[in-house]
Amino acid sequence: MVPSLLSFKNVLKDITQFFTNTEDFEACSTTAMVWIAIAITLAFVVCKFAVAKDKQRLVNRIFLGIALAFTVTVIILFSVVYFTEDVKKEGDFVPITYYPLMVFALVVAASVIAVLVKPDRIVKLCALSLTGAALLATLICLFVYWGSGDAETTNWIDLDAGKNAGLYVSAILLIAGIALIAVFTDKGSKGFDSRSLAFAAVCVALSFALSYVRFLKMPFGGSITFASTFPLMLYSFMFGTRKGVAAGAVYGILQAVQDPWILHPAQFFLDYPVAFAGIGAAGLFRSLGVFKDNMRAQFALGALVAGALRFVSHFFSGAFAFGAYGLDAAEEYGIAALESPYFYSFVYQCMYVIPEIIIVIIVGVILLSSGNLCSQIERYGAHKKTAVPATDVKVENTDVTVESADVSDENVAGENTAKNVTDVQTPEDKN
Repeated sequence: MVPSLLSFKNVLKDITQFFTNTEDFEACSTTAMVWIAIAITLAFVVCKFAVAKDKQRLVNRIFLGIALAFTVTVIILFSVVYFTEDVKKEGDFVPITYYPLMVFALVVAASVIAVLVKPDRIVKLCALSLTGAALLATLICLFVYWGSGDAETTNWIDLDAGKNAGLYVSAILLIAGIALIAVFTDKGSKGFDSRSLAFAAVCVALSFALSYVRFLKMPFGGSITFASTFPLMLYSFMFGTRKGVAAGAVYGILQAVQDPWILHPAQFFLDYPVAFAGIGAAGLFRSLGVFKDNMRAQFALGALVAGALRFVSHFFSGAFAFGAYGLDAAEEYGIAALESPYFYSFVYQCMYVIPEIIIVIIVGVILLSSGNLCSQIERYGAHKKTAVPATDVKVENTDVTVESADVSDENVAGENTAKNVTDVQTPEDKN
């Protein structure tokens, strides 16, 4: 067993070769984006510690602009790469699923822009209607693709009735569970406003760009990225689990456009909208008010819950939809246990979901060590302030004391005046 487990050293070899890979344009571009992302992050951290406090707001604006420019560049670059290289490969492009997903993503983007420009009721209703229609059309195309049998033929998989039932049941249970978490842990949350929509658009775009910056790409979907889900988790942390779940579900659709592995409608939900909607649970502990004085603990624990939800969603998808691949893995690596679809799916998800969550937690804890970032989260987020500095409390108490004293003086004066008035007797009283 031990020698066979060592065969997973190929994963480490792949990661090592990644940083020096110059075989094709996509590999070179990905490597370049990794180094650029690392450089931007390090520069931001250095500036946060080196620049004076009165210049911190300027630093934030500069790096926000740099991050957005990086996002747009990555999205355009890899979209071109996908259509010029990946589409040419036989079996990598399925028009009946790709184009509806692309249209849905464009409709969502156009709806967000329209609501930001003119946030009235009619625009919101139109945007919601168009988004719902695009989603319904996408689901119809997915069912047509699955019903035609092309999905199973393309992926060399045969789904029986038990696997179909497992996919549907697990998808329904996870959707219900995530919905309950969002509703009951964020009861005071209001609907999307212009500010929360703008932040959602920026965070989804940043996560989507960072998802192209991969340290390791798994053979059947999934990858280890440069903390690509951190912007989504930060958004949930700032605006609550309800909005975080919604933003995560939209991001999941974009992931289906970027790296489509679609075999079954329920599997599509498990691997994309549901899995990344679970990322929205990252704001769970802040919404509940647990560890109010420790943002790093709130974020780290929330990220663990979010990662667990994503892991479970991918696990069920892997076990019921792609478990047959475990036979080939057992033969290749000499591990008989991989023949079990459940063990195979567990090992497969562990190889990229857990490292991804560890990277996100490390990045989040480092960035939340900045007092300036924490104050910005308090300022722009939807939650009430969790703690007030001691100096402010003293001043506020002093003001309250002074005001109370003034009020007391006024009351005393009022009582004396009233007493004097009552002491003055009218002629009727004398009589």
